[in-house]
Amino acid sequence: MTDMTTPVKNRFLRQKAVTDLTGIPRPTLYYMMGLGKFPKNLSLCSGGKSVAWLESDVIAWMNERIAASKAA
Repeated sequence: MTDMTTPVKNRFLRQKAVTDLTGIPRPTLYYMMGLGKFPKNLSLCSGGKSVAWLESDVIAWMNERIAASKAA
């Protein structure tokens, strides 16, 4: 579910920012990613180890969780 009144944000969020935003600890983020229940991160540079999440993906996931909790 996307809020059409808010512009899409395409910033990169590093792991700490994702953890701060969602309240989900790092090990749980990676566990949920492995299960396909959280957006996958992407590599910031070819062959590098730096990864980040798109803010728009994380916000969309949060909106989906909010909608699901209200529907239950």
